[in-house]
Parts: sequence; C-alpha cells; structure tokens
Amino acid sequence: MRFSVISLFAAAALAAPFVSAQTVQPAGATPQPVSASSGAANAAATRTASTGTRRDIVSYVEELAGNTAAQLRAVQDENAELETRVIELERRIAALQETNQKLLNEIAAVKRQSAADADAHEAQLKAINSKLDKLASMPPPAVTVPTPVSTADDYDIYEVQKGATLSVIAKAYQVTVQDIKKANNLKSDMLQVGQKLKIPRK
Repeated sequence: MRFSVISLFAAAALAAPFVSAQTVQPAGATPQPVSASSGAANAAATRTASTGTRRDIVSYVEELAGNTAAQLRAVQDENAELETRVIELERRIAALQETNQKLLNEIAAVKRQSAADADAHEAQLKAINSKLDKLASMPPPAVTVPTPVSTADDYDIYEVQKGATLSVIAKAYQVTVQDIKKANNLKSDMLQVGQKLKIPRK
C-alpha cells in the first residue's frame, strides 16, 4: 500500500511540468490577455514549484525506503533469533525424551526384577511350608528311659537323653512334674542332654 501511494506521488510530480500555468477563470468570463513578461514569470514559478515537489517526493521515497529496509532487517534479526530459540527448544525436548525413555526402561527393568524376586520368594516359602508339613506329620522321637540307679535316700537318678522332657520323664516314672522340679530345685522346664535328675520314689 505504501508503494502504491508513493507511485501516485511520483506520477503527480512527473506530470506537474506539463500542467498549464494558466489561471482558471470562471465560466463565461472573458479571457484576459497575458503579457509576455507575466507568462515567463508564471512558467518559471511553475518549473520551480515542480522541481521542489519532485525533490520532496524523492526525499520522502528515500526516507520510506530507508525505514522499510530498517524494519526488514529488524524482522530478519527477530526471525533468526526465533529460529535459534526453536532449535534450542527442539534440542532440549529431544534430550528430555531420551531421558524419559531411559527412566521408562529402568522402571520396566525394576518391575521385571521385582516380579522375579517375588516368584523366587514364593517358591522358597512353598519349600519351607512343605518341609514344615513333613516335620509335623512325623511322629515324635521315642524317649528311652534308662534303668534308674538306686540310691539310699529314696531317689532314683536319671540322665537326660536327647528329646526327653519333664512330662515324658514324669510319666515314665509315674510321678508328677512338680515332684521332679522340687527334688532338683528346678526353676523352669528346660533340660540339657546329660543332665542328671533325682526322681522321687513312690
């Protein structure tokens, strides 16, 4: 649009020298004779005005062209800066996508390892439960009660064997657990293999 207006101004300036310098008179008026001296003066004035107008238009066009060139350079600089920013953003996005993919791979690996560990743990628990079931189904070991050694103070001496308990010993000798604990000053039911106990006689 600016260049169209400039073209109009330029055309007007170029056409100015060809416009007649005669004064426009009202309709029906009698034309006044023009002397040679006034005609020359009017022609000179017209040429001077036309030359000034062309210079003004050229100056204006040059100024507009300079402003347009400056604006164009500013737009080009801004576009170059925006392109640089876009490239940097694309680079950052690519780096983030790569990091995100690595994290996803690591999470998937952790999930697989967790699933494998859970399966191994479950298998171990099943093996332990199977062993416990077998042990629970086994009969208790038989306790061999040796022949007591007689003493003169109404006590028999019993040496504790593996698997023996106070209740088993008391049942074997037909006495109570409290009788055995009292005779041996026992504070608990814990026994040790090879320990010698005094068993009260009935």
